[in-house]
Amino acid sequence: MRNEPTLGLKFGVSSQTVSKWKNRDFATDVSSRPHRIDYALTDLQQALAISIRKSSWMSLDEVWEMLLVDSPNISRSSVYRCFKRENVHRVAEKDREKAKKFKEYEPGFLHIDVTYLPKFDGQKYYLYVAIDRATRLMYYAVYERKTAENTDDFMDKCFNFFPFKITHILTDNGLEFTNKLLISKKGASCKTDSKMDVKCKKNNIEHRLTKPATPKTNGMVERVNGTIKKNTILKKVYSSVEEMNTDLEKFLSFYNLYRRHGSLRKELNVKTPFQAIEKWFSLKPELFKKSPIHLKKKILNLNAIVNQLHQQPCET
Repeated sequence: MRNEPTLGLKFGVSSQTVSKWKNRDFATDVSSRPHRIDYALTDLQQALAISIRKSSWMSLDEVWEMLLVDSPNISRSSVYRCFKRENVHRVAEKDREKAKKFKEYEPGFLHIDVTYLPKFDGQKYYLYVAIDRATRLMYYAVYERKTAENTDDFMDKCFNFFPFKITHILTDNGLEFTNKLLISKKGASCKTDSKMDVKCKKNNIEHRLTKPATPKTNGMVERVNGTIKKNTILKKVYSSVEEMNTDLEKFLSFYNLYRRHGSLRKELNVKTPFQAIEKWFSLKPELFKKSPIHLKKKILNLNAIVNQLHQQPCET
């Protein structure tokens, strides 16, 4: 009897294939499909992705970024394959209007939130995050406490960073943002304005609140929180808070100047938040306090300042 290599050469197959054929008691072809298919997403993740897609018709990137908050290792392509299997990778004509989640706003509508950062030497740290609805331009700052005083300081930083006039702010009902959920011992609601409300009224800004216990209503900033963490604190282990701050500043520059957004491409035919700023500046310059060139210098200076501080020699 001929051996496997000889038969393999004769039929143009490998010797392993010949050996497999010899051990069979039938001559018909067998499907090469695996007996069990292991998907990149768990059953729960697939069900969640499909549920979000069908209920809101969010874009692929938006659904992906929502899943990243709890599962930072999920890839964009695995979410797309999940959509393709369920035939929801394209928005049906009847659902086009449903996919338009946000009323169209000009630059100046900020979504603001606070998220947690790693502890260093027992000290907690918090990241205050603000993102503009129209341009996706983002700013954030690190604080040691989540307080109304730090919110007031963060708003001053936002006024200095964003090149346009801020007209609306959307936050959750945290005590760092509002007093409306405070109840006195007699059961009466607090009537005193929070520091944020005072600053908003002073600057003619409308402060809106999400419905209690419904974070998805402030989903834009919730998603970007996951994006920040995926590219910084969930990607690297920092030896100090200074190292973490340096990395956060670098990502902030990258995000605003170079990170692409599929939603911006569809809405404004641009790719990055900075390009969206340039586009809006060309359309309605009256909305802006400063030019895009001034903003770009400010973003680039973030890294320069951090690197300069990082490279200073220790005094002896």
